[in-house]
Amino acid sequence: MTQPNKPPAGNPEHARRLERTEAERDEALRQALIAEQQRDMARELALQFEREAEDLRRVFTGLLNDELAGHATALKSLAATFEGRLADREPSLAQLASMMVQSTDSMLAAIRDAVGQVRPAQHAAAGVPDGLRALVSDWRLRKPAMRFELLLEPADDTAFGLASPDLETAACRIVAEAIGNAVGHARASMVVVSARRTDSLLTLQISDDGRGLPRRNMAEGPGLRAMRELADRCRGRVWIATGESGGAEVLAELPWP
Repeated sequence: MTQPNKPPAGNPEHARRLERTEAERDEALRQALIAEQQRDMARELALQFEREAEDLRRVFTGLLNDELAGHATALKSLAATFEGRLADREPSLAQLASMMVQSTDSMLAAIRDAVGQVRPAQHAAAGVPDGLRALVSDWRLRKPAMRFELLLEPADDTAFGLASPDLETAACRIVAEAIGNAVGHARASMVVVSARRTDSLLTLQISDDGRGLPRRNMAEGPGLRAMRELADRCRGRVWIATGESGGAEVLAELPWP
């Protein structure tokens, strides 16, 4: 039986094809590394912008609350005093004072509205439960093939209560960052978000069924650093571990005032 012809070991054409294949593979790996570095750089810039924006929001809301609202409240108190003292002796002046009270009430309402506009929409006057519901609902619309679950304890919003705007914002952003990582990097098909509030602590747990923790240098990437920065601002902490299903699990503890 005739054996098929095989290229000789020293076939130059075969060697050239092998070199081209290896060169193409190396170029593909180099391009993938460049793309990954560019994504990390873009994310770092986004985080820097978010930090600066958050600082500006904090300064602006402080000015609105501490300065303008304080002066408006003082003006309203003075106008109310004049209204009471002039009611019997100078009714016309008392009426003007009453108009000043109404005007400062409108001013204070406008300040409250401005503060609400500065805060992120899903957190404004909503609290942690509503903020997380809006976040999970948004992801369900964006990724209908995936499953997103939300567990709240206490389940009743009134019992869950309200915290400071900074803490509510940090909690929702930590969850948003963790979900984004699970969807974008872990190739998960299910994400479960749990928020449990005790007398002094808010515990967040975001678990997925994805491919698990990446290499150490990626696990300590921009996403985890962003979550830790958010927690640090509230004197909390964040860490990541392997979940019971084998995927990643982000845990956060924030002191509840």
